[in-house]
Amino acid sequence: MAFLVRNIIENNLLEGATIVAGIDGSDNELLWINLMEILDALDSLQKGELLITTGYEMDNEKLYKDIILRLKAKGLAGLAIQTGYYISEIPKYIIDAANKYNFPVINLPQTLTFSYITRTLIDNINLQLNLNGDSDFVNLKNKLEVILKDISNGTNKMLNTETLYPMHLFLLTISSNDKNIVTNDIVVKSVDKIKAYFSSINCTTKIELSGKKILYIVSLNHDFSLKNLYFDLSKILTNLSKEFNMTFLIGTSVLISVNNLIVSFNDALASQQILMKLGGLKGICSFEDIELFKMFEILHHSDQDLKFAYETLGPVLDYDALHKSSYLETLNLYLINECSTAETCSKLFIHRHTLKNRLDKISELCNINFKSHYSRMIFSMAIFIYEHCT
Repeated sequence: MAFLVRNIIENNLLEGATIVAGIDGSDNELLWINLMEILDALDSLQKGELLITTGYEMDNEKLYKDIILRLKAKGLAGLAIQTGYYISEIPKYIIDAANKYNFPVINLPQTLTFSYITRTLIDNINLQLNLNGDSDFVNLKNKLEVILKDISNGTNKMLNTETLYPMHLFLLTISSNDKNIVTNDIVVKSVDKIKAYFSSINCTTKIELSGKKILYIVSLNHDFSLKNLYFDLSKILTNLSKEFNMTFLIGTSVLISVNNLIVSFNDALASQQILMKLGGLKGICSFEDIELFKMFEILHHSDQDLKFAYETLGPVLDYDALHKSSYLETLNLYLINECSTAETCSKLFIHRHTLKNRLDKISELCNINFKSHYSRMIFSMAIFIYEHCT
């Protein structure tokens, strides 16, 4: 499998983008992108690149009459022109040449920023490279494509137009930390444990599985908060990781329509991949928060992340180990719930006086100021790193 030019349109990666010419070349494999506002360095372009430009001076046919032929000769995947800045529409000579040489030309709407275009396409290119190296991901994605075809033919009611949206995708990968083998028994027990959790909070869950990759398509109860769900799932993954000495990582995304099933799967996969790059041993990442996780990845590669986590949380970790308490869990849940006493007590099934005593002790141990935004942020970051990387 490869990432093709037509996938940009078929998967609606760049909303409003259309292929306006050279449709027969839309199966060209896209390996990278190159942004060039002024087209003065065409010789630097590489095979498989998608050239993206705002079309500066492209209304000058005399200046660029042979540009499509030159791009085709260099083996480029295609040309994407963002209209609305320098040209209001793609010139006819460009469209005629693109159709003649079967070279795909995409019209990008002005509403898309270059940073969004770049991030979206590079993430999907990298995503496909990851898929190519893992048959389980390929098989799972193929299953979803079959489901989509069956739904369109009316032969599969797993997801249909009457299903309540939005739903959520949870993509779980189980991998070995050392020489241990991920057995079928481990996979089955893990699948059942997470499925049982979703059932306990009254969620309708559909499961697709391939090898060590499991996809849960979940219809969440609207009264249940996502932050508490992520907290619960993180605890389950931690327990599974300890029990089996394996890595358990979940990437999540929102499914707003059955037509976006593949796009949502790719988002969930991208979320999971960033956890792997972070060196995570267990944990969950939502696509909505992926930019924050990418920042933590930078910190991780500086080799300062775990040092920071242990220096920040050391006193409460030592206290929990000595007294068999769960003060770190209390601190985490209190911060997750934005320092709401009522929500934290409800989740922990404790009295507000018990919570106050715990928080006073935590403040004494770690010198955290719950009224300070920056103090809360520091401890939230430290807990995040500790939970995902230890």
